[in-house]
Amino acid sequence: MKILFIKRTPCKLPLMPLSRLICICLLWATVGCQTSKQESFTVTREITSFMQRYVRLANEGNATDVAREIYAMPVLGKGFNNTNHKVTTDPDIFEEDFSAFLKQLKGEGFDRFHIWGLDIRPSGKDMAVVDMDFQWRHSDGTSIGPEHRIATYILIRKPHGWRIVSANGQSFE
Repeated sequence: MKILFIKRTPCKLPLMPLSRLICICLLWATVGCQTSKQESFTVTREITSFMQRYVRLANEGNATDVAREIYAMPVLGKGFNNTNHKVTTDPDIFEEDFSAFLKQLKGEGFDRFHIWGLDIRPSGKDMAVVDMDFQWRHSDGTSIGPEHRIATYILIRKPHGWRIVSANGQSFE
């Protein structure tokens, strides 16, 4: 067995100073972060618009569009102040349940949902967790129950847009 040794010749190219190399690496990493922040901003804007549409449809009592254009089956749901959860796989059943929920609220004098704020946390380009701080209001603006309720939603971007796949009421007692 022969071992060959190759004679190395010194490189004639000028070496880049370490400080310049570090600056280039940091600049490259920063550009990547800015792109990521821009994507996050775009996702947040899309979801804000989507959630506003959800509330508008709910305030109109449009359970059909809520069931078919806001939620994607199967949906995991949990009410407020309990740990019971339910999975709904049929949009017709979801529509019936949502209509019954709105009817129950209207029986308590419900007029509309009022949104105090949305905490949107994108998780990549196709998923997000949203905490909605809202209130059930009478027509005179007074609250039905607590002034602030928090519901946590998990959204997934489908080919036809954002959809809620989980809606969970947080306990307020």
